[in-house]
Amino acid sequence: MPDLRTFDLRMAAVGPVNPMPPVAGMLDPPYALDLTEASPAVRRGAEYGRVRTVLPYLLQDGYGRAPVPTGVPAVELANERLRATFLPTLGGRLWSLVDLDAGRELLHRPDVLQPANLGLRGAWFAGGVEWNIGTRGHSPLTCDPLHAAALERPDGTQVLRMWEYERMRGVVFHVDAWLPAGSPALFVGVGITNPNPAVVPMYWWSNTAVPETSSLVVRAPATSAYRTSYSGALERVPVGDMIPAQEPAAADYFYEIADDEPQPWIEAREPDGSGLVQRSTALLRGRKLFCWGATTGGRRWQDWLAGEPYCEIQAGLACTQYEHVPMPAGATWRWVESYGPATTDDLDDQLAAFTASADLPVGPSLCTGSGWGALEELRRRHAGEPSLADAGTPFAASTLGADQAPWEALITGGALPPDPPVSYVTGEGWRSLLAAAAPRSWATSYHLGVMAHADGDLVAAGRHYRNSIAAQATPWAQRALGVLDGDPDLVVAAHTALPDVWQLAVEAMAALVAADRPAEALRLVDALPVDVRARGRIRLGEALAAVAAGERDRAAALLRDGIEVDDLREGEVSLDRLWEAACPDEPLPARYDFRMKPQDG
Repeated sequence: MPDLRTFDLRMAAVGPVNPMPPVAGMLDPPYALDLTEASPAVRRGAEYGRVRTVLPYLLQDGYGRAPVPTGVPAVELANERLRATFLPTLGGRLWSLVDLDAGRELLHRPDVLQPANLGLRGAWFAGGVEWNIGTRGHSPLTCDPLHAAALERPDGTQVLRMWEYERMRGVVFHVDAWLPAGSPALFVGVGITNPNPAVVPMYWWSNTAVPETSSLVVRAPATSAYRTSYSGALERVPVGDMIPAQEPAAADYFYEIADDEPQPWIEAREPDGSGLVQRSTALLRGRKLFCWGATTGGRRWQDWLAGEPYCEIQAGLACTQYEHVPMPAGATWRWVESYGPATTDDLDDQLAAFTASADLPVGPSLCTGSGWGALEELRRRHAGEPSLADAGTPFAASTLGADQAPWEALITGGALPPDPPVSYVTGEGWRSLLAAAAPRSWATSYHLGVMAHADGDLVAAGRHYRNSIAAQATPWAQRALGVLDGDPDLVVAAHTALPDVWQLAVEAMAALVAADRPAEALRLVDALPVDVRARGRIRLGEALAAVAAGERDRAAALLRDGIEVDDLREGEVSLDRLWEAACPDEPLPARYDFRMKPQDG
């Protein structure tokens, strides 16, 4: 039976979440998308299902860049030919897949697990195989634990099951992994269930990082692909054997694979045939190659993330990662993927076995995920709605915790405790409970405002925030209304009330600079505690404010001393532009060159 053990690696902890809800919208993507050359189907898929914010999730930006030896819970599956290691506390990542015959690691497995700001919620790390669900980007569950347990099929096959409730789309998903005796490939089955009475936009991509060498060749069953190269344009190009190391700049290649391809695949192999092939049943039809390219910025990003060159071969539900696919109400989708040094022809049989075992009860817990599935079960029972899950993906009431406590009180007692907010919810079911809450409090109005803000109803959001402040002036509603109205004084007031929340200091500084009040931003910085002022994002904000205030020497001194922004965003060009403004006669140092587009460098 799969069991839990400890996998030792150097890791920088993900850290605490940002307590302020991301009401301003999604983090900026690395480029603006131009779909002029895309097919009508791709354009329709790209226009469908977009989200304004990652709410109800909070951002994960509390990490640093000081990795320490860490024991990470892991589950291992092995047969005579392969050994697979999964990390259930980190999104269920398949972290290692070793070809025992060749004594070779098939995946890119960095020596350091270093979070960086590439995920939907911020924190993401390179390496292994990740499971991305919900909307375009690295999953909101990338750095969160999944529920995990072992189960045994009637034929004796031992299976690792990992599952969770995905809160943006309100769906349940599970990832099963099994490794039959003698098999040259690891099998992974994915199941997604939409328990809602309405269609939901769905997104899934399995992303596999593999070591990049000068001779590595990537192939897929296609002769054309859509390419993006951080310019924003989606260009249709011919493809054949691709050598990632020869790509001049960071690029995505979305292969145009025929709809009738029975078992889509992609492989990354060396000339001697060694390497990895990924194959799936037909539902998972998309395939993609991502490479960092040969620009200084591309190399800098790889150093920032992991230190060794790598590329990614990926598999998804649609042709490109810009698309969402309509998932009908009550539907369940299942497919099987295989990973290994060789292909296998029995995927349809494996899918049948996976489907037959989907509802089997699981064994004792190997890892506990969040309490949000259990809370949704409680809300559904209260509302007389169907259950969320079954014996195969249980959400036990024992998993309810502090993040769910105020919402549990709303369900069972009809009122939201007037306490500082620790978590957020979205959706019509929760909106109805909040609207009916009695007595109405600042907290009730505040959360109604956050929900309206996330939905894009800015008029209603402003009304709720003002009602909240009228009931009691709190930094949470002040900050939210300040963001909504572009009022820096409200954001500064929130920062003054919560001086230990460094993210509020960043927001207050940026708001003052945007309002052409950079001198006030500098005075705010000067008053910060030493440990807060030392943060890279704060130092960056100080330098930007200094340039805006005409204090170029102050900005230049900060840059020459060194600014390391732990949560530097993919595609962010603030550092090189700041250097150009503060030190216009000096070449950009390599440590500040994260530029992804050749024309930028």
